[in-house]
Amino acid sequence: MLRGLWGVLVFVVATFFAGLGAVVGEFLLPNRDLTFHLGQLWSRLHLWALGIRVEYEGSPPPAEALPCVFVANHQSIVDMWAVAIRLPTSTRFVAKKSLFWIPIFGWAIRAGGFIPIDRSNKDKAIGSLALAGEALERGNSVILFAEGTRSRDGRLKPFKKGPFLLALHAKVPVVPIAISGAGAVVRPGSMLVRPGTVKVTFLPPIDVSPHLPSNWEGLSAEARKRIVARLAPDELPLDA
Repeated sequence: MLRGLWGVLVFVVATFFAGLGAVVGEFLLPNRDLTFHLGQLWSRLHLWALGIRVEYEGSPPPAEALPCVFVANHQSIVDMWAVAIRLPTSTRFVAKKSLFWIPIFGWAIRAGGFIPIDRSNKDKAIGSLALAGEALERGNSVILFAEGTRSRDGRLKPFKKGPFLLALHAKVPVVPIAISGAGAVVRPGSMLVRPGTVKVTFLPPIDVSPHLPSNWEGLSAEARKRIVARLAPDELPLDA
């Protein structure tokens, strides 16, 4: 996954120190968003070491318009690093459960209030969304990858309903994020990282009011349409 010895060294050292700092820091200063601050630094180091340049368009909503539910497409591991740098530090990722098992890294994201989701178990997945709802009630935004997992061929896949039901239940805006180029940097099924450019576009918030109380399909379709408009031809869904 990493490009050369230099990338491996940066990954190991940065993960150790940032992860350990997050665990200790969250214990001493809970609820201070320290994990996310360190995660942004950790992400910048990885992108720099791997020769990945990120171009940003648009911005997250201002503080007075938060919390919200960010929904992004998912092409590779690079997505997390590229997006995290620009997200509000009060944001919490909803991430696959297996990431929380990784020593130090997993401890850090758990200490930072990130939310594990087990998509293999429907009841546990619903419970994870309930935890995300509680985070929204506390004023934290949450981010989910709308396809549920990485695309296996680089093309956009159907969206899961969970992120949109979450936004409708909490009555908070949905902010689509389009990620383009990450699948070329780390191709599906490959461990090789190629230096390149990734484009991240923060799209305007979608007001959920017209979709209340439960029109998640309409809300999902609107978010998906906005993301599709920002993808490269070889990233488009086959039904586009």
